[in-house]
Amino acid sequence: MAIYHCSVKPVKRSDGRSAIAAAAYRCGMELVDQRTGVVHDYTRRSGVLSSEVVAPGGSRIDDRSALWNAAEAAENRKDSRTAREVVIALPDELDAGQRRALATRFAEGLADRYGVAVAVDLHAPDKGGDKRNWHAHLLMTTRQVTLSGEGIQLGEKSALEWSDTRRRKAGLGPAREEVEAIRSQWAEHCNRALELAGQAERVDHRSYARQGIELVPPRHLGPVASEMERKGKATAKGDENRAAAEQNRAVVELAELRYRRDRMLEDRARFAAIVAANEEQHQLDPAAIAQDNLIAEQ
Repeated sequence: MAIYHCSVKPVKRSDGRSAIAAAAYRCGMELVDQRTGVVHDYTRRSGVLSSEVVAPGGSRIDDRSALWNAAEAAENRKDSRTAREVVIALPDELDAGQRRALATRFAEGLADRYGVAVAVDLHAPDKGGDKRNWHAHLLMTTRQVTLSGEGIQLGEKSALEWSDTRRRKAGLGPAREEVEAIRSQWAEHCNRALELAGQAERVDHRSYARQGIELVPPRHLGPVASEMERKGKATAKGDENRAAAEQNRAVVELAELRYRRDRMLEDRARFAAIVAANEEQHQLDPAAIAQDNLIAEQ
C-alpha cells in the first residue's frame, strides 16, 4: 500500500531555528551562518541520497551558502520565517530514479508557483525503522528569488507567506487553502508517477474522515496500564487498542481496494471515450473510408 505523507511547516527564528542549519542538516553539508558566525557541520551525516536546489523556470542553484545566507539576511525580525519546509513520503513502489524524478518535478512546480528556490534532499529510510520510508525534505525560501549576473536576489515574500488579510485583498483564500493545494498537488504527482510506472497503488491527500472512512480511536491507557504494557504485561485497555488497530487496518485496506476499483473504472471510461473518438475520426477520414470500401469490395 503506497504511503501518503506531505507536511508543510515554517522554519522560524522564534523557535530557535535557522534556514542555514536546516539546509546543512538536510543535505549533509557544512554551512556557515554569516549572521551569527555559527558553523553547521553535518558532513558526517548518512542517508542523504541526492541533493539539488531548483529555482523558477527550471534553473539550478549551486551555491547553497549564498542562497540561505541571503534568506537569513533578508529578515530582520526576531520571529521571522526564514524558510518553509515540505516533507514528503516517496512511494516504495517506485525505483530510485523514479523517486528522484518525482520529487524534483514537484519541487520545480513549487518553485514556479511561488517564484522561490527549493532545495530537494532525498533521504533513505532510517536504520532500524520502516524500510519503506523513502522521503524527501523540500526547503523553500520564503521570498521570491531571481538569478542574474549579480548573483542571487531575494525579493518580496511569496504568496504562501502572506497574511490572510493581504490574501483576501488579493482575492485569494486563507493560507490553509494554499497548504491544502500543495498537499493535493503532491497526491496528483504521486498518482501520475505510479500510473506511469505501471503500479496499481494510489494515494489520497484527504484525511480518513473526509474520505468517509470510519476508524476506531484508541483508548488512553494511563500511567499504570502504560507501564504494564511496556513490561510486556497485557491489559484490558491494551487488548482493546490492539483489536481496534486490527479493525482499522481492515477498514483502510477495504477503502484502498475501493479506491483502486474506482480509479480503474475511470481509466476504462477514459479509454472507451478515446476509442470512440478515434472511431468517429476514422469514419470522417476520406482515406479511411476509401480503404474500408476497398476492403468491402474484396
